[in-house]
Amino acid sequence: MKRTYLVLALYTSVFVIFGLVFIYSAGISMEARHPDVTASEFLEKQLIAYAIGLAGALIMIYMKGSWHFKNAFTIYYPLTLIMLVAVLFFPDRGGSNRWIDIGSFSLQVSEFAKISLLLVLAKHFGGLKKRNFLTTFLIPLGITAPLAILVFIEPDLSTTGIIVAIAFVMMIIGGIKMRYLSLALIFVVILVLVLYSGGFIEDYQIQRITSFLTSLTGEEHEQVSYSLMAISSGGLTGKGLGMGLVKYYLPVSYSDFIFAVIGEELGLVGLLVLMFAYVGFIRELIVVGLRGSRTLEGKLYIIGFALYIMIQATINIGVNLGLFPPTGVTLPFVSSGGSSIMSLMIGYGLVFSILLESEEEKEKGLQDEKT
Repeated sequence: MKRTYLVLALYTSVFVIFGLVFIYSAGISMEARHPDVTASEFLEKQLIAYAIGLAGALIMIYMKGSWHFKNAFTIYYPLTLIMLVAVLFFPDRGGSNRWIDIGSFSLQVSEFAKISLLLVLAKHFGGLKKRNFLTTFLIPLGITAPLAILVFIEPDLSTTGIIVAIAFVMMIIGGIKMRYLSLALIFVVILVLVLYSGGFIEDYQIQRITSFLTSLTGEEHEQVSYSLMAISSGGLTGKGLGMGLVKYYLPVSYSDFIFAVIGEELGLVGLLVLMFAYVGFIRELIVVGLRGSRTLEGKLYIIGFALYIMIQATINIGVNLGLFPPTGVTLPFVSSGGSSIMSLMIGYGLVFSILLESEEEKEKGLQDEKT
């Protein structure tokens, strides 16, 4: 297990280094466009988020995996629902109610809802004795629906989509039959059509999708065009750290389009290093989830967390490459975003909490055998 911990630490270090370096680099471009902000402010906020996230991860580890699973439905799930309801009563930003403001600090609850959903679904599927339509589809749907609905009405369509994707992933690895999964997909398609026809999907959300569809026919769109321009101009080895030019025209270059900034300044080599790190990180988590956890719920959580990282990274990279419409989804562990980093670190801490407790139980079992 020591090798696994070192490998995971190595991949995580790659993400953190890329994040800090290119948030600062992207911050330079934001500083040029907005004189009231500085690049160091973006870096400081990210460092604070990492520090708080690390503290949260250590707390998760200290409290042990079994405690978290025991309280998944009694503490984590209801607390998440309460916070998602509470956020709707805070002042909106640009027409959205996504943040709880505490002084100068803002908390985006929907980011933590993803981790909470992973935990409760892992607990549910891990404790099943019978797998049928009720236990593998209807109950998980009932667990997921309140979270998805509350996030949807903020409104936050992209996060709603990720929450639904997490539910599908947990259903698959939890043992749902394929015919039930097909029904779930049909249900989601029908629901989207009903929401669209009923006018519940915002105009700007529809515009993002239609803009993406028209881009497939050859029509250029500003965000994607600048992203692709940045990546292509980087060539093989890039223009050098801080030397990017297209980043000055990229929207939210420090978050949504940080992948394009990396491509411009480190080139294809830098992008490949980052993508290989994600592939290695996800693979290592899946392997250690299968081998390292002694409980089914622990295995399901760790594998689910790995696949969640894969989904979110794929969406962000796909947006930067023009394969998906702009969504506002962050690049895990790399993009600027305090709530995103803190929730990921807490979720990551739970992985180690499960693994360390499993190791303790294994060592205790060996000692009992000797005595």
